[in-house]
Amino acid sequence: MLYPIILSGGIGTRLWPVSSQKNPKQFQKFFNDQTLLQNTYRRILSGFDKKNVFVVGKLEARDYIKSQIDIASGNIITEPQTKGTAMAIGLAALKISQLSPQTNVVIVNSDHFIKDEKKYIKLLKDSEKILDEKYPDKFILAGIKPTYPETGYGYIKVGKKLGNDLFLVDSFKEKPDYSTAEQYIKEGFLWNPAIFLFKAKNLLAWYDQYLPETFRALTAISKDWSPANLTNQYSKVDNISIDYGLLEKMSDMLLIKTDIDWADIGSWRSLRDILSDNKKTNISNVKNVTIDSHNNLFYASSGKLIATIGVEDMVLVETEDVIFLCPAERAQDVKNLLVDIKKQNLDKYL
Repeated sequence: MLYPIILSGGIGTRLWPVSSQKNPKQFQKFFNDQTLLQNTYRRILSGFDKKNVFVVGKLEARDYIKSQIDIASGNIITEPQTKGTAMAIGLAALKISQLSPQTNVVIVNSDHFIKDEKKYIKLLKDSEKILDEKYPDKFILAGIKPTYPETGYGYIKVGKKLGNDLFLVDSFKEKPDYSTAEQYIKEGFLWNPAIFLFKAKNLLAWYDQYLPETFRALTAISKDWSPANLTNQYSKVDNISIDYGLLEKMSDMLLIKTDIDWADIGSWRSLRDILSDNKKTNISNVKNVTIDSHNNLFYASSGKLIATIGVEDMVLVETEDVIFLCPAERAQDVKNLLVDIKKQNLDKYL
């Protein structure tokens, strides 16, 4: 049996200023009348029993999560603070392992776009079958052919072929710089869409080997789930993603190649590309009048008219208190901008 775990605890800094500490991107609407979390939950329920679907999020977002999706309180796993996906996934795996150690887990993010949802659900179920019937002690990743040198994704080097679309992972490289990403694409690396499958009990054993600090905290939590102990244990661990903490270190992982139409709604460029018709038209959520302006993303919360002349491949975002402008190809650099904003004691804009 496969238990989907939806990660919903991030802030989404690369979609700043719309996504903020007070109102993260997973609780907002970007391309239809549902929030990113609602879209993800609906998609997962199309293939899995509601009682087996869990959501991981921050403690203060618990009521917000319940207000957005029809989920039992016991299926919301809350963190006292954000300490990266390694801790979030570990906490979820611990919870599931205490229910049933042999249970299969699939990790999905709340901020992903999937065009063909039936194909996506089939991928998850086919992957579980491989895990159950052939490789019960393996960590399985999906891999997707890159379309451009994205610096915000992980890259997977494909190893020995084991079967139809099934391979060993030669190596995993998280968030390379632009030139390295270009080289990875030339060498046939695949994107990591953050679709992970494993048995719950196995993840904890891998943490013991590769993330001992996180493992010790989770071991202590397994004996005492009280809020006080959760807070205490979270204070002892570093903020680290599972990509850096585990995937870059592990050997003998498995890769399933897939051609699902996937995108991580992790930056303004990726959102533009999702909504684009590939004809270099402008994407806007408000009225806009343009002259010689192409392939731009305009997003305004106020409903103002946006007018441009001679603007190409730009991102323009307006909120109540911030106007943000950058070339689309540098949309990932917003994280550096936020560091400078914080240095100037302008936290109220974060």
